[in-house]
Amino acid sequence: KRFYGNPALKIKQKKTTLVAIDTSRSVNNNELMEFFNEIYHIYKAGTDVVVVECDASIQRVYDYKGKLEDLSVQGRGGTDFEPVMQYLVENRNKFNNLIYFTDGECPAPSTTPLKPILWVHSSRSEINDTLPGTKIRIN
Repeated sequence: KRFYGNPALKIKQKKTTLVAIDTSRSVNNNELMEFFNEIYHIYKAGTDVVVVECDASIQRVYDYKGKLEDLSVQGRGGTDFEPVMQYLVENRNKFNNLIYFTDGECPAPSTTPLKPILWVHSSRSEINDTLPGTKIRIN
């Protein structure tokens, strides 16, 4: 509580964003570089970023710290958006939103998203209009 003449503390919570990267075979290294460039800018904007690498299943989950040592991602198999959606449902209290970097070459997930989703398509791909949420393409 605030008392007259005394300062009050205002704690500003930092947002945590779940960022999913499509690491399927159809995504090439140039697209991965586009994705990591955008993730770097999201991180620099002041949000905590947790990265999920997923092809047909979740391969790796880690905190992004602003550096990319190399461009080695795990997976490179088929594509399925469902594992990330289930991960988001299971961990819904940890994240404020989901940003999914993909080429869009997969049907929409059947799990209903509980958080706002932004689908970011690579510059060489067409936007998949069947996906739930907002969709954009990297210029």
